[in-house]
Amino acid sequence: MELASQDLIATLLLDAVRTRPVRSQRGGAQMDGSRPGGKAAERRRPRCHCGQCRQCIDDARWERIFVEKFADPEYYTRRHVRCTSPLDSL
Repeated sequence: MELASQDLIATLLLDAVRTRPVRSQRGGAQMDGSRPGGKAAERRRPRCHCGQCRQCIDDARWERIFVEKFADPEYYTRRHVRCTSPLDSL
């Protein structure tokens, strides 16, 4: 049983090759054919260093956390509390 003629299948395949799928605005070319943005560094805004806005306060908080964490030389070698029974060794 034949669902479609060979000529129809060949025509559809040729049409599919000729037409390209439309790219989304997110990852491909824009409607006018230009590329979006350019390099990632060019699209980024410079970081604020005022020390008073929400972003600066949050950055200072995380900086303080990391300094405290990595300033302690025993942070990763510290003994952990064991939660086992004292009768475990018997």
